[in-house]
Parts: sequence; C-alpha cells; structure tokens
Amino acid sequence: MRVLNPRPSRQAQPLSEALRDAGHDVLELPLLAVEPLALDAVARTQILALDRYDGVVFVSANAARYGVAAVSDYWPQWPDPLPCVAVGVATAAVLEAEGLRVHIAVQEDSEGMLALPILQAVAGQHWLICRGEDGRELLRSTLLERGAEVETLALYKRFLPNTARAEWAACYPRPDVVLLSSAMIWRHWQQTAGAEAIAPWLITVSSRLAETVRAAGATRVTCADGAQPKHWLAALAQLPQ
Repeated sequence: MRVLNPRPSRQAQPLSEALRDAGHDVLELPLLAVEPLALDAVARTQILALDRYDGVVFVSANAARYGVAAVSDYWPQWPDPLPCVAVGVATAAVLEAEGLRVHIAVQEDSEGMLALPILQAVAGQHWLICRGEDGRELLRSTLLERGAEVETLALYKRFLPNTARAEWAACYPRPDVVLLSSAMIWRHWQQTAGAEAIAPWLITVSSRLAETVRAAGATRVTCADGAQPKHWLAALAQLPQ
C-alpha cells in the first residue's frame, strides 16, 4: 500500500522505516511543523519554581524535549523526587534519557494520562502541564475538577508548513492510506487535500479522533489505538488489500 506519513520532517524517519520494512510504499508529506516558543517572564518563573510542584505532565515528545532543554538552562539537575507523567513511550523515552522518574500512559492521550493512579487523588496538589500553545483543555480542566492547582507552560507552537499544499498538488499517485496522529494533523490534512481528504483509508491514533473523522463524512476509517509504529502496522494489516 502507498501510505502517507504526515509527521514533522525531523520525526518522520522511524515510522517511515518501519512502514518500508513492512513492504509499504511511503509518501512523506509533513502536515505539522513545530517551533519552540521564547520563554516569557511567567514561564521563567514557573521553571525557577519547579521544585514547588507535585508533578509535571508532558503531553508530547516535543513538550518533553523542549521542557527538558528549558529546565536545564535554570537547574543543574531535575528536582528530586519530582515525578513526571508522559503521554506515551516516545515522550517517556526523552524523559528517561535524562534519568527522570516517569509514569507512562497506556492509552496515548489525555484520557490515558488521566487514568493513571498518580493523577487520581490530586486534591491540594500543584501540577504543571508542559504542552504546545494550543493544547487540549481536558487534562487541565479534569485535574482542576479533582481539586488540584494546575498551571500550563507553553513551550512550542504547531502550524501547517507553507509547502504542504504545493507538495500535495505534485503528489502522484495518490496515497491509499493516510495516518492521522493528532486532531491538528487531521485539520491540516483537510486544509491541504480539500475534497480529497476523505478519499483514502484514514487510520487515526484514537477512537476519539476516529469519531471526528467520521463526522466529517469519511467512511473508510479505522483506529490504531496508539502512536507507535507497531500500532500503525497492526491497523494497516487489517485493511482490505
């Protein structure tokens, strides 16, 4: 099958290699670009007060990458025993490489993190969420409902690369399958492909995103239930040839 990998150019290679090793033809069309944000006074204050939090949540590998880099500018080492929560194994790998203690969500989304034991009895605790500038609010709002004090630290911005539409226009043959690893990538895919966005098979990272895609009129939709190469490959194997 010809599979479209929409991951940012710097993060596409592991998935593309896994797809090719499984015999698929891969089209890399980055539908997401990521840039770090400059830290403002509030962000610097949050980092300087890192040891006053009860834990830090990282909603993506980018959040972990930029978060660790930002903290290293102000702290010689991570405050101990401050725990970290990671949305999945790729995010956890960034943190574990720094020797941090990590709680990893099995289901790789906000709902999965909220199911972790460490985020249940949080009343009276103070948590910091490291994310992009336009992250989902479910994690923050649910922790607030559970009685925690919650702050967010925006570390990066995400946007559609300005070359995406031109690259898509020149892309032939068209893909049989498009992998959708986030709601933002789905929106960018719609903006890029227009009416063609629902033509191929669409594999989503979660059932929540699958529902969104179906609501837009797509009929050939399946769910990978995870963002690792093995999840995408398993979902691809279930498609009719």
